[in-house]
Amino acid sequence: MLRVLISIMIVVIVLTPGCLQQSEIDFYQGEDIDPAQMFRPFQLQQDNNSTFNSSSLEGKVTVFGFIYVNCPDVCPTTTTDMAWIQSQLTDEELENVSLISITVDPWRDGPIRLTSYKQEYNVTWPHLTTTVDSEANLSLIERVWSDFSIGIVLTEANSSTNLGRGHTVYYDLDHTNGVVLVDANGFQRVRWTHENWNPEGILNDVRSMANDVQAMGSV
Repeated sequence: MLRVLISIMIVVIVLTPGCLQQSEIDFYQGEDIDPAQMFRPFQLQQDNNSTFNSSSLEGKVTVFGFIYVNCPDVCPTTTTDMAWIQSQLTDEELENVSLISITVDPWRDGPIRLTSYKQEYNVTWPHLTTTVDSEANLSLIERVWSDFSIGIVLTEANSSTNLGRGHTVYYDLDHTNGVVLVDANGFQRVRWTHENWNPEGILNDVRSMANDVQAMGSV
């Protein structure tokens, strides 16, 4: 009986490290989102003032960037590096990849400002916002922020006049920065923030996902 117990213990000891290693596999160079999370379908306002429906992203790898026009530091880097990543992808890879930028400051970032922002950085992918004339419209983009775990802290100045898009003129905004990579099945798989920012690493993660889509299509 003692010999049997010892044998069982040896099997457990041998198997346990293997199980731990299996659960700790790091699939991507960025921060793996584990478990992978989906996001709810959404409709937002594009920079060209048309409606953007997230259903158009189905079957594609999507790079979601979260930015705002007045951002003094990390957002320009996010946009510039997203443009670089897009430029590095082959035409075949680009067939399976979309890029989307979503503002975290819809009070100031209407279609006109987002169009100017795109022109300034010479980028073409959709930049999304919402009208803020009602709580219902604002909740559309708040739900997207929530689904992607984007935190936003808005601090208003003590003395400020009203702004036309429903807020005061002077306020500071802090937010969760970076990009979230979503696979072709709509699952958030990896997050890159400016604490671990590496454009080459993001490119490799995007390329890995895009190649998976291509491989599935050739089966």
